[in-house]
Amino acid sequence: MMNNGDGRRIGRSMEGTVLKRRTVPPPGLRKFLWGVATSAFQMEGASRCDWTHWNVKDENDRRARLNGVGHLSRTDEDLALLPELGVNAYRFSVEWSRVAPRRGEWDREAMDRYVRIAATLREAGIEPVVTLHHFTNPSWLAKGTSWEDSSTAEEFLRFAERAVRALRGHARVFITFNEPNVFILGGHLGGIMPPGRKSVKGSFAAFANVFRAHAALYDMIHAEGRERASVGVAHNMVAFHPASAGSAMDAWAVTAAHAIYNMGLIETFRTGTLSVRLPSLFEEETAVGVRGKLDFLGVNYYFRMFLRMSSLSMEGPEYFWEDRSKRGLTETGWEVYPKGFEDVLRGAALAEVPLVVTENGTAETDDRRKIAFMKDHLRVVLRLMREGIDLRGYFWWSLMDNYEWLEGLRPRFGLYRVDFDTLERTPTAASAWFARWVKRRRALEGTGGSR
Repeated sequence: MMNNGDGRRIGRSMEGTVLKRRTVPPPGLRKFLWGVATSAFQMEGASRCDWTHWNVKDENDRRARLNGVGHLSRTDEDLALLPELGVNAYRFSVEWSRVAPRRGEWDREAMDRYVRIAATLREAGIEPVVTLHHFTNPSWLAKGTSWEDSSTAEEFLRFAERAVRALRGHARVFITFNEPNVFILGGHLGGIMPPGRKSVKGSFAAFANVFRAHAALYDMIHAEGRERASVGVAHNMVAFHPASAGSAMDAWAVTAAHAIYNMGLIETFRTGTLSVRLPSLFEEETAVGVRGKLDFLGVNYYFRMFLRMSSLSMEGPEYFWEDRSKRGLTETGWEVYPKGFEDVLRGAALAEVPLVVTENGTAETDDRRKIAFMKDHLRVVLRLMREGIDLRGYFWWSLMDNYEWLEGLRPRFGLYRVDFDTLERTPTAASAWFARWVKRRRALEGTGGSR
C-alpha cells in the first residue's frame, strides 16, 4: 500500500468518489472536448529516434517505423477528416527527434509544420491538444543517456520549451508526458521498450526526472505567453483484479499494483513527493516539486488485467487477460470491461483537478464490436458527469489505424481504416456512429441541455 502525506491509505476502492466541478474551468477546457487522439511516431514515423531500430521484426515493420501511415505527406488530407467527425478537439504530438534531429540542431521547417497544424485546427474551431513527449527520444540522446539521468530531463526541457514558445498563440492545452508509467516501467523495469533496462532503482530515478521536468515545464508555460494555458499529463490506468477471488496473495498484488501503477502518479502530484514503499523489496522517496502543478489529469483506459502472485516467484505477479465479462477479447487480446473505466475514473478524481479521457479505444476490425465498446464506455462518461465528477473531455484512440508500438500494424484502433499498401483512408461504420454521437452531444451542450 502507499500512504499520502497525512497518513491515509490510498490503495482502496473508489466506489462513490465524487469531485465537484470547478467554477472556473482551465483555459481550453471551458467546453467539453469531444476529440480523437494520435501520436507523431505512430502516424508519421521517424528515422532518428530510439524506437526506429528497436527490435525490428521484418522489412514491413522497419518501413512502418520510418513512415508511419504516411501522415507526413498527407497532413492536410488527414486534418480534413476531423470536420467529418464533428469533433471540437484533436490531440497530436510533436516528434522530438524530427525537430531536433542532432544534438544542438533545430529543424525550423519541421517545427513550423506542427505550428501550422495547431493554427489550422484553431482556425477551424478545433482545440489543439499538444503532447510534448509521447514515448520516443532522439537517437543522439538515447545512445548515451536515458531518463535515469538528469541530463535527459535537461535536454527534453530545451526541446519542449522551444516547441511551446513556437506553438503559443495557436495551442493552449499541453500534455507534458504521455503515460510515464508505461514508458518507464516498460523501458526501465521490464526491458520490453527502449532502452531495454531492468532496474528498480533506475525506474525510480527515471520517474523522478520526469516529474521534475514536468514541474519546470509547467512553470515555464504559465510564466510566458499572453494567452493562458492548461498543462496536464496523460496517465495510463488499469483495472487490476485478482486471478483467484479467494487468494490473499493475488489480492495483495492487486492492492500494490493499484497503489503504485494507478495512484502513484496521482499521489505524487498531491504531495510533491515521489514515494514507493514495498517493505523488504524497495523503499524510496524524494521531493520532485510537482505539488499543485497540474491543471488537468488525462486518463488513458483500455482494459482489466488479472494478477496472480506465487510465493515462489521472484519477479512479481503474473499478469494476463481473460474474457470473464463475456464480451469477447479484442484483437490485441484485451478484455472489454467498462466497469473498470468507471473505477479508474473515480480513482483519478482524487487528483482534485478536472479530468480528460485522453485515450479510450479498442482494436477491432468488426465495426459492430467497436461501436458496442464506444456505447458502453461513453455511458460511463455521461453517468459520472451527472454524478458531479469533473470530466471535461473524451478522446477516442485513434483517428485512423496506425503503428501500434509492440504490435506493429496489426491492431485496428482507427475510426478510419487505412490500407497499409496504398495508405488510402476509408471511413467506417464506427466513424459514422461516433460522428452522430458527437453531433448530438454538442447540440445538447450548446443549448444548455443535460451534459
